[in-house]
Amino acid sequence: DSKEEETLEWLRVIEKKYANVRVLSFNYPFNYSAINNYGARNAKGSIIGLINNDIEVISPGWLTEMVSHCVRDGVGCVGAKLYYSNDTVQHGGVILGLGGLAAHSHRQSPRSSPGYFGRLTAVQNLSAVTGAVLLVRKEIFDEVGGLDEENLAIAYNDVDFCLKVRQAGYRIVWTPHAELYHHESISRGLEDTPEKKERFRKEFEFMIKKWGDQLRSDPFYNPNLTHRKEDFSLNDEEYV
Repeated sequence: DSKEEETLEWLRVIEKKYANVRVLSFNYPFNYSAINNYGARNAKGSIIGLINNDIEVISPGWLTEMVSHCVRDGVGCVGAKLYYSNDTVQHGGVILGLGGLAAHSHRQSPRSSPGYFGRLTAVQNLSAVTGAVLLVRKEIFDEVGGLDEENLAIAYNDVDFCLKVRQAGYRIVWTPHAELYHHESISRGLEDTPEKKERFRKEFEFMIKKWGDQLRSDPFYNPNLTHRKEDFSLNDEEYV
């Protein structure tokens, strides 16, 4: 349901140019979960790639890197290392409990930073990764029922999806060797209207009700570290 003529023309061109490209229309109100579920239902491949339209590739081998993990036995979702346009970290994986529910690790760290004990340089297991760039085998996507388009139309659907995948017995892997820019919220916009704020509140409360204590104790995050910031600093206050 793109509106920009430049985008529509590009979609027409690639569909004609490449025999393995299909462009599907989705003429409904914006619902991130529903859009991706629709795409997954129509996909013919064995691997599903959730890729936002505000993503810009940096490393040429990003897809090979992510697929190499995605096809491993026991691996469910695979996430990438994403940067803001100013070359600071946008996504180093998702840590449960940050900000009361979940947030991105190492957010706004310099691109050159090794991270906490080198975590920004190491392939690792995590509880969740962002849906902005996420790969998963189609059989697993279908097994857990895809994204929750009824309760999580915009926010936290990726965290919920990853938790469902982990609950089904698969690992969530994040790799720093797939690097991309994520020009976050350029197309979707911010939560800056009463309607959007109310929708966000409902989605936040739904996640708290559904996952409860799991959101307060991330097995991949030291309990002695803060839940108020994404910088892995020591917890100097009681967690609320």
